[in-house]
Amino acid sequence: MKLKDFTANLTKLMKDRPETADYDVVTAKDDEGNGFSLVSYDPSVGTFEQGEFHEQNQSNAVCIN
Repeated sequence: MKLKDFTANLTKLMKDRPETADYDVVTAKDDEGNGFSLVSYDPSVGTFEQGEFHEQNQSNAVCIN
């Protein structure tokens, strides 16, 4: 998913359901619901390749947790 799509979805959610602005943000371990955790860190920009993320000058991804 691209960041612009992710933020558009969040913006629509908060417009349709304003109360969600005060909800906690969680991330799922997988799509089957085998684990969840709170998002604890600010987004960071870096490079994502072969399943690994590194913060560096040459970037292609935003890490949300």
